[in-house]
Amino acid sequence: MASSARGITAMDKDRSDSLAQMHLVKILRAYILQMVTEVPGYKALLLDKDTMRVSSTQFGRTELAEHNVVQIERLDSNDSKEHLELKAVCFLRPTRENVTMLKRELREPRYQSYHLYFTNLVSQMHIQDLAEADAAKEQVQQMQEFYGDFVALDVHHFMVPVPCNEVLINPRAAAAFGASEFEAVDRLVQGLSALFLALRRRPVIRYQRTSDAAKRLAEGLYTLTYKQQPGVFDFGSRSSPVVLLLDRTDDPLTPLLTQWTYQAMIHELIGIRDNRAVLTSSKVAEQYREVVVDPASDDFYKRHLYSNYGEVGLSVKELVDKFSTASAQHKQLNSLEDMRRFVLEHSDFSRAQSNVTKHVNIVTQLSEEVSRHNLMDVSTLEQDLANPASALNAAGAYEDIMAMLQGKAVSNKDRVRLVMLYALRFEGEAGRFSGLLDALAQAGVKAANPQLYAAAEDMPRYGGQDRRSGDLYGGGNILLKAKNVFKGLQGVDNVYTQHQPLLVETLRLLAANDLNPAAYSYAATTQVC
Repeated sequence: MASSARGITAMDKDRSDSLAQMHLVKILRAYILQMVTEVPGYKALLLDKDTMRVSSTQFGRTELAEHNVVQIERLDSNDSKEHLELKAVCFLRPTRENVTMLKRELREPRYQSYHLYFTNLVSQMHIQDLAEADAAKEQVQQMQEFYGDFVALDVHHFMVPVPCNEVLINPRAAAAFGASEFEAVDRLVQGLSALFLALRRRPVIRYQRTSDAAKRLAEGLYTLTYKQQPGVFDFGSRSSPVVLLLDRTDDPLTPLLTQWTYQAMIHELIGIRDNRAVLTSSKVAEQYREVVVDPASDDFYKRHLYSNYGEVGLSVKELVDKFSTASAQHKQLNSLEDMRRFVLEHSDFSRAQSNVTKHVNIVTQLSEEVSRHNLMDVSTLEQDLANPASALNAAGAYEDIMAMLQGKAVSNKDRVRLVMLYALRFEGEAGRFSGLLDALAQAGVKAANPQLYAAAEDMPRYGGQDRRSGDLYGGGNILLKAKNVFKGLQGVDNVYTQHQPLLVETLRLLAANDLNPAAYSYAATTQVC
């Protein structure tokens, strides 16, 4: 084994700026760019299932090909063929399974050389195992730790890929998925520790006191960063950010409400995974169904991430009108100069056409979903249930929900959400809540989807007042409802319902150093005065 290095190597000015801004997208891109540029010549990128997601959210194959990456494969499902003309750049999590597969690879190397980049701290035992496996042929040229054990979705959001994260929400899922809450918490500790190593900061750790899972996560993160590896996480005078670990039980209300901003609607009604969505509308041609929804590469999407439904509809119409004008101009090729200009502008024209098609198709499917599931009426009732200032009482809400449960256009998921919202808003109405559960069963929800029915049944135990630290219904101004139907665009009815999650107030208190430590505790001695 030629060399081994721990920590973040010298980065250029962009990397320094990224660290100062805590810009996770730029940090991950810098990691991957350094891997593929510092290894000269043609190369293959060897990944595992998690680093495949980390890489694919930052780079497409075309961009990687510009850095002479001509092959991308999974370590656990490779083609078993020799590629001695290529150098292997291995970007892997330092797990026992990956090290075992890598040892097998090194004993019978398929590539000219190996350059190992691990996403987290590598144990001395794993280093020794790899050195022994490489001793005979000495194909490993370097080994470094590049802390990319998380997926950066955009500037504001990241995630840790936790297999079967349902166990953190529903203990019943542990038996179904063969996983435990402890495994999920351990994976989160690994991901968060890599995050702070990438940022070169050791965090102040706070957690929701009423959550056992949040407490275990805080204790695990504290043990690793302050006790087991204090030197690795000691970055001198760098400021310490606060990591606040919350359980969904602190605000079970927000995810139960229908969302009306562009990104949130795509995520809820279509589904976004690693900045990709798959459209299912019969009006969308097969070749246009898989789309990339990434603000880094789509200016329209970036501008309208948080725009409401109607605004997006109007903006898409403007986009189509603008493209139609440009298209008409391109058809007027009356001279050699016109043709030359068309050839020069053709790539931009094609990209514009692709982007227009994508957003028209997305809005088309969103419109279908809103109409098919009667979401405007459902959302109105949801907001009344969520708003403590509304005039709705327990008896009136019960009758309104009963009528909605019997509606044929309402989906089972939306029926269950309404019952859950009732359970949260009127927690003391056990009799009426039981009646709503009976109505769900009569509507066929229990037979069609027992797990969905069980989720409604468990809501008081999961998200009741004794499980929450925050004041979910504490003020009449927490939720405001606004309904605005734009008639300028045929076929798109826009309802804009504004809901301010409890998290907004929690973060305001945290920033002002007024967040109650009795409700949101500090992990051991991490409190900063």
